[in-house]
Amino acid sequence: MDLEPAQVRAFVVTAELRNFSRAAEKLFLSQQALSKRIGRLEHVLGVSLFARTNRAVELTHDGARFLPHAEEFLRAHDAALSAWAADDRPVRIDLVDNRLSPMFMLRRLAERDPALRVERSWRHGLANTMEPLLRGEVDLAFGRVGGHGTELAAELTHRLVRLEPLVALLPPEHRLADGPAVRMTDLREEGIWLPSLAGPAEWLGFLRAMSDQLGVALDDSGITFDLRHTLEQTRNAENRVTLAGADMDLAPDLGLRVLPFEPSPLFPWSVIWRKDMKRPSVRKVLDLAGETSEAEGWCEHDPERCWLAGLVSAGTARTRR
Repeated sequence: MDLEPAQVRAFVVTAELRNFSRAAEKLFLSQQALSKRIGRLEHVLGVSLFARTNRAVELTHDGARFLPHAEEFLRAHDAALSAWAADDRPVRIDLVDNRLSPMFMLRRLAERDPALRVERSWRHGLANTMEPLLRGEVDLAFGRVGGHGTELAAELTHRLVRLEPLVALLPPEHRLADGPAVRMTDLREEGIWLPSLAGPAEWLGFLRAMSDQLGVALDDSGITFDLRHTLEQTRNAENRVTLAGADMDLAPDLGLRVLPFEPSPLFPWSVIWRKDMKRPSVRKVLDLAGETSEAEGWCEHDPERCWLAGLVSAGTARTRR
């Protein structure tokens, strides 16, 4: 036997007011709709709750016996809804790596909403985050959707929020350092230096697709321990070009030239969540991410000057000319 809160509320309000007309008015219902709700409740319970006369509406013995339980049922129901709506637990967000664009985006969201409360994690790739998302251990995650090994489970969905340009970093002595951009065609002999090439599957898949389609080799010779080490080695060479995301901290103290590529590779960042996620604080962060992306033009691009690995969907990749 299942009780419908709307039916129970109709009974409690009518019992309180002892008047169908005033009860219907308080609940913003017609008297007919109110009577139907109470009638369905009486059918579920198998008893009559009201004795209706021309002069008054009185509770039956069963109605009086049921009333305190109905009131307690509504208190529990309303308390549960209030607790859910007021849930102020931090939203759990996986940012892939604390050096990458999701951290930049999170800072921008916090600037727009200083009350934003989140717990951060870094699982180093969407492939490592999907199971925690499905189990409810993570509320939201960032990553590239659609690359090799990053197809979403049926229970998940996503929204594109950022097309991050990749930029070239090269020493000021490099032959291409004085130009307005580094053309991919000028790198076909020397390639792009990415020592110890590693990272999440969606990142490596993007780089390999870029290399294949733009005809630029990826030179993974040498060794590096972190981004700073890569940039220091690039600065100490005269003929190396490496790359990074434009949203990253690119160590300006090293004196490297930071130039756009031509065409400009755009890495698509999506925010991912469970389709059945109804928690208000999570929906608020999703709305904030979409609004910020739109306001700051994070997905605007000129398709004639940019390169994307495959189709970009489930977002707002607006063209700019």
